[in-house]
Amino acid sequence: MTSACAATEDTPTRQRILDAALELFARQGYAATSVRELARAVGLRESSLYNHFAGKEAILHALVGAWGPANWAERLRGPRYRALKDNPAGFCATYAADLLELWCDPREQKFQEMLLAERNLLPAERAHYLDTLFADEAALVADRFREFQLAGRITAPNPSETARLFMAGLTYIRLEHFIMPPSPSPRTLVGEALVRFLGNFLALVGASGQPKGAAGRTQ
Repeated sequence: MTSACAATEDTPTRQRILDAALELFARQGYAATSVRELARAVGLRESSLYNHFAGKEAILHALVGAWGPANWAERLRGPRYRALKDNPAGFCATYAADLLELWCDPREQKFQEMLLAERNLLPAERAHYLDTLFADEAALVADRFREFQLAGRITAPNPSETARLFMAGLTYIRLEHFIMPPSPSPRTLVGEALVRFLGNFLALVGASGQPKGAAGRTQ
């Protein structure tokens, strides 16, 4: 796995601090990492680090903000997804393709390592992550499936459960290829798994008007 600390001297100092923190928090834990160690990893004096963050907790909050689901949910409100309001296959393929980009990002991989390593030490941050994931992102996906249902583009009767089924299938693929194995699967292998899942899911929910090659964006 590529190191999250692979930053250059041209990288802004704030980002270099976040990259170093993500690396150290994932490898040795939040509690075991000191501000002095963080500063040393970035080549700063401890006093200089405080010019960018109030402390270690502020750095952690910034990481959750950068890599947590709140940032991801904003994409679903953007014009690229709004343009797919009548296209369930295009929406699902775009969502899966964006997820694949996220999963393959070394920083995102380190973020997940940090959450797993600190599951008992960061209850507030984990609760915030889960609340945002299920209350915000899942709601946005359910709203989109509700629009598809009302427009007659899918036949599944319950938009919320349809969204749950969609996100659960994607989560399983992530677990199988990124979370559980000792190293991530090749990108092409994950792309093929996503294409198979999308084809099966769209058939199950009775999606209409699937554009040719829509699922291929994940490859």
